[in-house]
Amino acid sequence: MSTTETRNAVEAGRFVGSAIGRNYPSDILDAAKMCLVDWCGVALGARNEEAAAAVRKVAMNWGTNGNAQVLLGGKAAPSAAAMINGTMAHCLDYDDTHVGSTTHVSGPTVASALAVGTHLGASEQDILSAIITGFEVAARLGNGAGQPANLRGFHATGIFGAFGATAAASVLFSLDEARARNAFGAVATQTGGLSASFGTMSKPFHAGKAALNGVLSAELAGEGFIAKEDLLEPDGGLSTSIYQDGGAALASLDFSEGWEITRNTFKPYAACLLTHALIDAARSLSDQVKGKDVAKIEAIVSEPAVKLAGKSNPQTPLEGKFSLAYCAALGLKGYEATEEDFCDERIADPELRNLLSRVEPKPTETMAQTAARIVVELADGSRLDADIPLALGNPDNPMSWDDMWRKFEPLVEPTLGDRSRELYDLLRAFEEPGSLDTFVEMVGAR
Repeated sequence: MSTTETRNAVEAGRFVGSAIGRNYPSDILDAAKMCLVDWCGVALGARNEEAAAAVRKVAMNWGTNGNAQVLLGGKAAPSAAAMINGTMAHCLDYDDTHVGSTTHVSGPTVASALAVGTHLGASEQDILSAIITGFEVAARLGNGAGQPANLRGFHATGIFGAFGATAAASVLFSLDEARARNAFGAVATQTGGLSASFGTMSKPFHAGKAALNGVLSAELAGEGFIAKEDLLEPDGGLSTSIYQDGGAALASLDFSEGWEITRNTFKPYAACLLTHALIDAARSLSDQVKGKDVAKIEAIVSEPAVKLAGKSNPQTPLEGKFSLAYCAALGLKGYEATEEDFCDERIADPELRNLLSRVEPKPTETMAQTAARIVVELADGSRLDADIPLALGNPDNPMSWDDMWRKFEPLVEPTLGDRSRELYDLLRAFEEPGSLDTFVEMVGAR
């Protein structure tokens, strides 16, 4: 161990080392299974995405040996499978987000757990424990640190998601506390991803690479690899490199109270989470706006929303997911902002283009990232407005299991047809023995 204080590394190592056999309350298991359902839905929904296809082709060309299941295609080494599946999970930007860490935790964490779990033939209970453990490590380490990282040009998912993937893989590889600490040290030096890549294929690749880095780091540590252990401390090398101005730091880990997985946010809309409150607000006015001439639209949102989702003239579906203007226009036209609304045809729609050109984002320092207000000025001078204090999908305004099915079905049905409900029900009861084998059969090569 390094002579430098390594409290975070020690705490994370202990939490990983005690994961197998840990008893979880039913609500925590339920939260993990909702993560699993959502992850599988958005990943299978990305079956035709160009980013996923490119990553899959490259990784499968490596010719790695292993029994890890690649979604919709073959087996590979766990690290390769994790990269492919992790990329797929983030391709649509429709995956869940832990707001406290501003991190898509499930994308890389579940990818890691399922890759290693299918490779080893792990029990369903151990896979769920790996997912929960990885989620808690990533979310707690990133609490309060994710958004500052994004605003400094890094992608929080590429950073904190990698720690979640490492923790999940370390659990399933049965690393002891000492080896887990070295796994975290190994992944700390590999984290990254630039927020300037948002709206391109690189963004989902950040999640895939975080999953790969996590599995690889656990594998290396299992073989005796020694890494610097103090990198993930609040004053360690990773933190001081990201937050060079001293304005933020990685959080101090404490697993003694509560569960961050219950503070997860699920997306009803296939766009950047920072657009969701505005979509809610716009959709609430769609009936009143219908058939009327719109002169001006004020989008009153948080400052991070404008910085990270402020593309004013999106030209591609990916850019549309990071455009407050486009998302507001979708909502005002009554669209549900599901994946089918982020396509070339829709992005070129003259009526939508006309509406988005009238949107004026107004960043407000006091506006919460989960809130928004929209003011629509009509040509006759009248005004309509709507205020959303908390977007749908947040833990205090959650999606229900029925909401999740309505999201899951259109994403999965093109692949599984009538078996979509079977997969959904299987994942909701994933702790049942035999679920993993059935899952592999259903999502395997096609």
